[in-house]
Amino acid sequence: MYTKLLEAVLAHEADPATRSRSHGQLTDVIRLRHTLERQAARTDPEWALQAVADQLAYDAALVRLARRRGIVVRSDSFDVPERGRTALESALTAQGVDLLPRAVHGPDST
Repeated sequence: MYTKLLEAVLAHEADPATRSRSHGQLTDVIRLRHTLERQAARTDPEWALQAVADQLAYDAALVRLARRRGIVVRSDSFDVPERGRTALESALTAQGVDLLPRAVHGPDST
């Protein structure tokens, strides 16, 4: 399901009329990564929908940046979103793209 949502976001953004007016793809990735980190601690009733929207936005930005840098992105790599996200972040980092480390949230992050 997540993969289909991500494909829909990417297809929608391919339309020039809906393209964002950002300062660049790397800037988008870094800005959206910070958004994910801020949202990670939320527990209010609306957090789940916003969390999915934030993850889709971040992953779409990662895909766009990766494609621009010649990295082949398979949509099925996002069947498990964290796995696809981590793979693209690693591939970009291997090419010298300076992605700030994401904060780790969960039981092991103290």
